[in-house]
Amino acid sequence: MGVGLIGGSVGLAARKAGWEVVGVDAPDVLEKATELGAVNRPSTLKEVRGADLVVLAAPISKVAALISDLTPTDALVTDVASAKNAIVLEAEERSLRFVGGHPMAGSQLAGVANAKPDLFHGARYFLTTTHKTNPDDYREVAGFVRELGAVPTAVDPEKHDLLMAALSHLPHLMAAALLKVASDISPEALSFAGPSFRDLTRVGASNPGLWSDILAENAPALGEALAHFAGAMAQLGSEIKDRRAIENRFLAAREAYDALGGILVEKSGENVDVAIPVENRPGVFAEVTTLMGSNGINILDLYVRHSNTERAALVLTLDSGDSGSARELLQRSGFAAEVQG
Repeated sequence: MGVGLIGGSVGLAARKAGWEVVGVDAPDVLEKATELGAVNRPSTLKEVRGADLVVLAAPISKVAALISDLTPTDALVTDVASAKNAIVLEAEERSLRFVGGHPMAGSQLAGVANAKPDLFHGARYFLTTTHKTNPDDYREVAGFVRELGAVPTAVDPEKHDLLMAALSHLPHLMAAALLKVASDISPEALSFAGPSFRDLTRVGASNPGLWSDILAENAPALGEALAHFAGAMAQLGSEIKDRRAIENRFLAAREAYDALGGILVEKSGENVDVAIPVENRPGVFAEVTTLMGSNGINILDLYVRHSNTERAALVLTLDSGDSGSARELLQRSGFAAEVQG
């Protein structure tokens, strides 16, 4: 079975699942993709038109043009863009066998050099169906998604774009805004930032070109999400002096976060943080996590708290009942450990 891959890094996962993958992209990208095993070999757009499945994994602003370039083709076509409505409409106007897709996986790093064969394992993978979607085509793309290790979920394209505006695109804008606010308050402000600020602004390090594309393509839905967010912030601003109202806001936020399956370290003292100072060297995080796992200690959550480029602290969230054993194991292995909760 053959996948025609136009751009992107889906190839490693598809090859692992047993597909033959050919790629269409810039020569230097294809050379790297072939070297890394993301594609079996380079190809041409003409050849890709005859593939069993074509995956459009190009920058979002180029997907509609690729759909036009592909026409005519009898191949089943999907994509991985994070805004769907305009792309789905273009594919339907071209009468393609098309099922829009968007995997909820990845990081702020882009390009085939950052590809991982297990990137999609356990990830939600949206498939944007309409009344024009052929059920057999949907089943085929859903089957491909399962082979990648992901979980397919059907959703209307417009609803998808609103979801992404709220869950992904708005947080990226928030990160950019928070970093600007802190920098404007003081040039040294960011050097004092703690883990909560780092967590909130991590996506501010995302690829600028990629995210300017994504946000522009989802502008209508993002505008709606921004309006809701501005209203919510204005409401919170009016309640700042009302302790009971703000407490209720945080109680509601905690309930919503719990519904995500999140870990609240402060919840009833059930969990604690264990901070482990570590040197910046290869494999040090793996040493710590392997030590925990091999001794039956479950890591509920973890993050890195940086102090400088040479040292950092790996902070593990553990069940409070495991903290004593974890600290003893770490100290026996030459690591300092401080229980923080």
